[in-house]
Amino acid sequence: MTINLRAVAERARQRFVFVYLSADLRSLAAGRIAMALVLLFDLVNRWVQIGTWYTNDGLIPNHTLLWRPSFEKVFSFFYMASYTHEAVAGFVVCAIAYTTLLIGFRTKLAQVASLICVLSLHGRLLLFDNGGDVVLGLLCIWTTFLPTGRFWSVDAVLARRGSPVTPEAAPASQPPVTGLGDRRFMSLGVLALTFQLAFIYLFNAVHKGGATWRDGSAVNYVLHLDRLVTWFGVWLRHRMTPGLSHALTWSSLVIEWSLPPLLLSPFLVRHCRRLAIVLIVMLHSGFGFCLNLGNFVPAMIAYTPNFIPGEDWDALERWWARSPRRVRWANRLRARAVSIIERAAALLTPGRSVRVTDPGPIARALVRRIPAAREITVGLFIVVAANQLLDENYAAHFVIDHHNSPEMSAAVTYLNLFQGWSMFAPDAPTSDLNIAVDAVTVDGRHVDPFNEVANPRTPAPGMQIPTAMGTSWLFYGYENHIPDKPEYWQALHEWILRYPNRTGRAQDKIISFQVFKVEDDSPPIGEQTPRNRRWNRMFQFP
Repeated sequence: MTINLRAVAERARQRFVFVYLSADLRSLAAGRIAMALVLLFDLVNRWVQIGTWYTNDGLIPNHTLLWRPSFEKVFSFFYMASYTHEAVAGFVVCAIAYTTLLIGFRTKLAQVASLICVLSLHGRLLLFDNGGDVVLGLLCIWTTFLPTGRFWSVDAVLARRGSPVTPEAAPASQPPVTGLGDRRFMSLGVLALTFQLAFIYLFNAVHKGGATWRDGSAVNYVLHLDRLVTWFGVWLRHRMTPGLSHALTWSSLVIEWSLPPLLLSPFLVRHCRRLAIVLIVMLHSGFGFCLNLGNFVPAMIAYTPNFIPGEDWDALERWWARSPRRVRWANRLRARAVSIIERAAALLTPGRSVRVTDPGPIARALVRRIPAAREITVGLFIVVAANQLLDENYAAHFVIDHHNSPEMSAAVTYLNLFQGWSMFAPDAPTSDLNIAVDAVTVDGRHVDPFNEVANPRTPAPGMQIPTAMGTSWLFYGYENHIPDKPEYWQALHEWILRYPNRTGRAQDKIISFQVFKVEDDSPPIGEQTPRNRRWNRMFQFP
């Protein structure tokens, strides 16, 4: 019996391409829609706090960050915004980019514009960028290299009508994977997206080696982070038993350990990807019910549509086609959507013919080189991300003790390609903290200007940490970093003194204040009252 090594190698190559380098175009389209919705969610949540974080009347004015940058190399066009109306103009640009990405109009341009907007929004607050912002930015980066507008998009509708403005939807310059059908696409971008998600869970699991994860108390302590916990989390922690804490802690850890092999398995790919999607949604839905984690929960879930097996879309189409009523409804809806899109296109390009003309030999040559340029670019991005992965995760240092050069570190911060994955690791936090301000007004009242904005649903806390404060993830990050960074205290000082400008009452003029860092130790399982409350004065006025 002879073995045809060439045939074996060819099958292995095709298997590798199928599993790691290709994705179903319908899955990429679903991923585009999910990601655009998360981007809009992120934008709205920042918009309601625009004065606090994106203007010079806020807690971190642009001149403060330019004089004392949190990172040496940072990009954000919001550094040009000093006043509210200037920041609003930037937010409008972001809203337009995200909306065009959602509907898939000029999708490639919308992808690039959305990436620039994400880098700018997050780069302005890179001082306390958190894991949710990082994973959302990485999702935006890797999908920028993928054709997410071939299905369920305005571009796709216009391409079927012969419009010349939809290169994203036209398959001519982006051939399908040979032998895998015309609904699959091959790129290093798929490889990067797949391994990115797998590494997030792998290093988060590897780094969780502390006592709270080993003894099963981690979830109990996480639920006692009053700056993060939701009302449901408060309800759950009051019913926490050792058995329930052990079950929730260890099941979370098991899910994190299981996701990398499920995402990367070359066998039973369809079933492994299905199970991975279910586990990711379960895990992060649990996080979302219990903790205010900002973008982290929706962004992680937004990764999953990109991994839906193409066979599942085929099965869904067959199921849908079995009902004539569903088919008629879908046809009417599709016809109406197409009509609206075509009317809008006619208004935007009045009198313009939709006939596609020959762009010329130079343009055709450039189009033929687009795939190669794309793959080279994504390859360079992978190199930067891989270097940061080895540098930022201490578990990787057991394999190779790698540290980035200044040039590589600059590329990482410019692109927000951070790769440090250690959420609640190596231990869950066993203490909580808050910033409290004891300010005296001109008429003798004591107020807390900071917590009136950070926790508007909670009375001024004084020297304590209120239960379930409902703090946004931006305030949470600010409180985590500012107490140990006195170079940013002057901005907080000036912001507190502007209290009457925000309230519009002359009697709210501040004549003195003290700023404290308040801490306490979370109670062990079976107890509800925090221990060892303590506070340290950060600074005072006068």
